Amino acid sequence: MPGDLIVALSDGNFISFAARWPTSQKALVGIKDFAFFPLTLPNVARNVIAHELGHAIGLRHNSDPAALMCGRPAPCRPDLFASPTEKYFPLTAQETATLRTMYPADWRPH
Repeated sequence: MPGDLIVALSDGNFISFAARWPTSQKALVGIKDFAFFPLTLPNVARNVIAHELGHAIGLRHNSDPAALMCGRPAPCRPDLFASPTEKYFPLTAQETATLRTMYPADWRPH
């Protein structure tokens, strides 16, 4: 499949995921149907998608429940993103620094 980042929106019920192939600079993101919990909760779908895209571009889980990339093995779950206010959970300062190192201002895809 052409492209470096493939996003598959599914009508299935599974745990949304991201998979990277570093040797080919490709990534696949799979997002489950928005009709299934926890994506039915307000504000969750946007953060789950952003979280999985974070994995696709090279971020790992952290243990900060107030941060976008919180996840296993920490007790962070997507339903913690629920909020009546639409917002994206932030990256940590370390994640921002990591991305700036990985993707400097002059970075271009291969």
